[in-house]
Amino acid sequence: MIRLLLGSLIAAIVLFGFGAAFWTCPIPYAYVEKPSSSNEALGSALREHLPNDGIYLVPGLQTDPAVAQDKAHAGPVATIHYRRDGIAPRSMESLGVGFLHGWVTTFLLGVLLQVARPPRFGQRVTLVTIAGLALTNYIIIGNGLYWFQPWPWLVLNAAYTASAMLVTGLILGAVIVPPVEDPKDAGQD
Repeated sequence: MIRLLLGSLIAAIVLFGFGAAFWTCPIPYAYVEKPSSSNEALGSALREHLPNDGIYLVPGLQTDPAVAQDKAHAGPVATIHYRRDGIAPRSMESLGVGFLHGWVTTFLLGVLLQVARPPRFGQRVTLVTIAGLALTNYIIIGNGLYWFQPWPWLVLNAAYTASAMLVTGLILGAVIVPPVEDPKDAGQD
């Protein structure tokens, strides 16, 4: 349990630093972010037409399905994640919650290593990386398939997540080492 807690904590710290370096670099955003013609006008329009925090779909699903399908074909199509009163970016609270999120993730991946017990470092790194790739494919790529998020954004997120899982695998694979079994006890499971 000590190795699991220590390994997951170290991995979470490294993952947090890796994420900070990746997401504060302007290069990824230059690839995916499209500027609006006016942030002020767009913000005012959102404030005028979106009354509450939440997710808004354009076209909305509350209309007649045939009408919604026609509107979707005609466009525009959007998913808007909306916070009316704004946020405090990079606040200690949001960074703390983000770190905790990473630690829970690294802890769960550490549990996976303890259950699977791959004996070699490369096998442990591969297991964590493949688990991360599977989740990346299912969740992030799924957002493109079912929520029509733009592919450049999805590729960026997938690249980050896959890299982050490789980094996590390297740390967890080095720290969470299964105990060496006594040959007398082999086959008694």
